[in-house]
Amino acid sequence: MFYIDGNSKQVIDAEARHFKELRCFVSKKVEGPKCTDPTCKMCKSRYKKVVGLFKKIETFLTDPLNLEIVLRGDPSDLPQINEEFWKYIFPTYDFDVWLPFFDRRLIAAKSTNPMKPFSQMLFKYIDQINNIFDYERFIDKDSKYYNAYDLSGTLARNTCTYCNRTYTSTVIQMKGGKKIIRPTLDHWYPKSDYPLLATSFYNLVPSCYHCNSSVKGDKPLTLLGNTHPYVDVTQNEDFEFGYFYSKSLDRYRIFLKDTQAGNSKSRLTLQQLYVDEIYNSHHDELRDLITIKKNYSKSYIKSMQAFFGGKLAPEEVYRLLFGVEYNAKDFYKRPLSKFKHDMLKQLGLLEET
Repeated sequence: MFYIDGNSKQVIDAEARHFKELRCFVSKKVEGPKCTDPTCKMCKSRYKKVVGLFKKIETFLTDPLNLEIVLRGDPSDLPQINEEFWKYIFPTYDFDVWLPFFDRRLIAAKSTNPMKPFSQMLFKYIDQINNIFDYERFIDKDSKYYNAYDLSGTLARNTCTYCNRTYTSTVIQMKGGKKIIRPTLDHWYPKSDYPLLATSFYNLVPSCYHCNSSVKGDKPLTLLGNTHPYVDVTQNEDFEFGYFYSKSLDRYRIFLKDTQAGNSKSRLTLQQLYVDEIYNSHHDELRDLITIKKNYSKSYIKSMQAFFGGKLAPEEVYRLLFGVEYNAKDFYKRPLSKFKHDMLKQLGLLEET
């Protein structure tokens, strides 16, 4: 996990625009346009109110405070507003008891399930929620209005928030504005279980395809037991990569460990996402660093700085030599920055920088 600073200008700007645009979009789907901005493209769009909208959904989402919390509430607020929403519709709602009924496949597989009629009613509400927030429109690269490319471009997270292994840059063609690539947006609270939170700002985590689809998927996480990219400030410093040589495997083994002052929650979350196992595909990078250690002294970076005539700062030399960022706050900008930093530290090659 790599912390996303909610106080940074990028995040503040991204959150403000996300709320403004989606508030107008949701309002159009629930009650018609209400925006007072005559230049608002979303309000001028052809999106229309959901036909046959359940009155309770309309009443809940036309409350300005409810809608604001849904769209940009803090991660700790999101489960609470989700609970309030469903209890408003179904007073007997209990998340742990009702969760299986959100799975259409499970219900369909049990044709004799006595709760099937209830589930079918529940799905009608879920379908309307999906229509209102319309995540498929949000991620559609052909959408002419504010969408996932706009959000990702403003956030400018260059690598996966979970693993820091691959680039996740947003690329939009300068001429013509064609949308090329962007990070996938992982739902920290799975949208299958929390359809109301499908486009909630702090529930959309920029990530790579492998972490989002192959590893995390709908895996449930909690703020108590897991780190959240926007919540846990020290998550980058709470864990380190380590390695040892396994004689039985005849190769190096990469693992995660707590730092002395670290909170094991970060390590446990990454292990739950199999980040430690995934990093064991990077033996070549580790082997290259060990080779440097064997052939050069601890002053390797300083000697390279001297080679460049002393014109470059140690951080610049470090970036040129290893292709990664030196400062922890910048690790997200280049893949493997945290991994190589920890390996070089363990090898003793950062002691004199």
